[in-house]
Amino acid sequence: MGAADEEIRRELPEARSARDGGEGERRASTPAETSMALARRRLLELCKRHKDELIDDWIENVLALPPERGRYTDRPVGEVTENVRSWLAAFTRILEDGSEELLDEFITHLVEQRYATGYSISGPLIAASEFRTAVAGVLDTRHGDDGDADAPSTIDVLRAVDALLLQFEHRFAEAYAQRSLFASEERYREIVELSSDVLATIDQEGMLTRLNVRFEVLFGHSRQAWIGRPITALAVAADVPVLRALVMSASRAEAPREATVRCGTRAGLTKVMTVRITRLYGEDASLALMRDVTEEVARRAQILHSEKLASIGQVAASVAHELNNPMAWVMANLEQIRSGAHKLVSAARPVASGSYEDLLRAIDLIDRSCHEALAGVERMRDIVTDLNLFSSSSERKPERVDLVDVIELALRMTGPQLSQLCRIERRYGEMPPLVGYPGKLSQVFVNLFINAAQAMPNRPRDENMVRVTTRFDAGVHHVEVEDNARGMTPEVVERIFDPFFTTKEESARPGIGLWVSRNIVEEQHGTMTVSSKPGIGTVFTIRLTGLDPADLPALRPPPEPPRSSSRGTILFVDDEPMLLNAFARAFEERHEVLVAKSGHEALDILRARAGRIDAIVCDLLMPQMSGMALYDEIGERFPQLQPKMAFMSGGAFTQAARAFVERVDNAKIAKPISLDDLERVIADLLSGGQKRGS
Repeated sequence: MGAADEEIRRELPEARSARDGGEGERRASTPAETSMALARRRLLELCKRHKDELIDDWIENVLALPPERGRYTDRPVGEVTENVRSWLAAFTRILEDGSEELLDEFITHLVEQRYATGYSISGPLIAASEFRTAVAGVLDTRHGDDGDADAPSTIDVLRAVDALLLQFEHRFAEAYAQRSLFASEERYREIVELSSDVLATIDQEGMLTRLNVRFEVLFGHSRQAWIGRPITALAVAADVPVLRALVMSASRAEAPREATVRCGTRAGLTKVMTVRITRLYGEDASLALMRDVTEEVARRAQILHSEKLASIGQVAASVAHELNNPMAWVMANLEQIRSGAHKLVSAARPVASGSYEDLLRAIDLIDRSCHEALAGVERMRDIVTDLNLFSSSSERKPERVDLVDVIELALRMTGPQLSQLCRIERRYGEMPPLVGYPGKLSQVFVNLFINAAQAMPNRPRDENMVRVTTRFDAGVHHVEVEDNARGMTPEVVERIFDPFFTTKEESARPGIGLWVSRNIVEEQHGTMTVSSKPGIGTVFTIRLTGLDPADLPALRPPPEPPRSSSRGTILFVDDEPMLLNAFARAFEERHEVLVAKSGHEALDILRARAGRIDAIVCDLLMPQMSGMALYDEIGERFPQLQPKMAFMSGGAFTQAARAFVERVDNAKIAKPISLDDLERVIADLLSGGQKRGS
């Protein structure tokens, strides 16, 4: 037996026990332990004495691996050589003093290399296994060199190699599993941190235990400061019970539910959040997902607001239709009364005597009364027109807009409220028209005037003021709406355009008026800003350039001046008998007048007269058969009469009516109709002139 083998035997357990004083129970080494110890010593000698030969064989074996065994064809030879040298150094250290520090360092390097490059983890394991082949080759070439009959056999040495490789594989697998777990946690943490939603974990009591960075971005609070606080503290007081119910539901492992909750931010804003809390499987914790839907809810509110305005518009149009019809016959009758009075005056004046002077005074009184009554009807017509314009917030096409007209419309709409509280000052400068949507712009100014009225302090009316100033400079329309009301603090000014923000306590309004107004202004290529001082007042400044004139619909040709017309046959079609009577009296001296109370009655008249009619003036919207349907029927039976039709309307346009108005180029007349305007339209139809647009 050689000296090296004697040294190994001295390190066996029973030898160490005897050397240390023989204390404790002595345990004899088994033959297998002795054989393995001798084999490991033999393997260490091979690693030291034949290092270069082992490295060369090992590298050659690794590079000769077939592709399906993880061949390093994609790695430089120098890198493979460095890896083999590192492996051999680590194995040698373990065999020499049992230290695994070098092996751990190398395994960590290999694992990180695998993650960095994305190569298969099987590569290092397969390459390391070629160490056994290299050792077998060296043993084969060095067989019998020691001349020691008791030297470990080749099989024993290879078993020692296998044990060493198994140790390497276990440590590598453990290190790789830990690294994978760490990578998975990192990916999870990255996903959580990069989420556009607030992600939080809470314990069974609803206390926050973890928050992602979105929490700080959205709410402005420090995450660390909120760890350990209840999640319900985020909600406004009114919504705390809703959020608490979600927490309790998750703690009972019920099916996840979602609720909309308002939460306050550090800056004092109110965020509308959808909150969903889910119990984490196998843990006494839950995951809360909080999504900011403030803008979405605000837009839904704007849509509802627009729909409400559209509904108001429908109601306004229906009211206008119902008012315009009686106003039409009142206006027609008043005009006839006034005309008759003028005739009486003319007939009575040449033979005036004492008895006729009373008659003339009475006729003059009738004339003045009719004049004032007509002025009242015209004022009613203007009010209905304003109501229709204001309610048309969903205009489909832009038009040329006079901003002063838009402002005046808004002042008329808010006049009953505004004029009771303050005086109104107008400082209008010269401004050209711009291209935009007048109905929407009128909403902006109505909102500003209403806000000004609501902010007025309780003091005499003449001390309160709203001033509207307009000017045009460098292609930009400037409008300032200034008041001397209570004013606003800088904190309120900063948030005044935020959706759902309101300074009005217990307000039933959703707090989107100024947010909607700014969106309307920006939609029409403008800006809206505000400056304010508490106790002094507020100034809203609107700057508009307007839309592109190319967006305007094509202009209709201008109407020709009215022509004198010869006597003709006129057919009036309307479902209002009193209006038909007024028209018949007005035109029966100059024309043959026919009247029909429905579309079906009109067709009967046309059939009876074989279509011999010179002009048809028809209401657009009637029950049973509308003017549109009558137009189509006439087109099939009497196509020569279609160009001789004109349409009256008191409003209440349906979608089909709007499409018809755009499609058909016949003259359109808005009720209530002055007899002069109606006479011009009839003269145009009788003369066969150009068709007149509305």
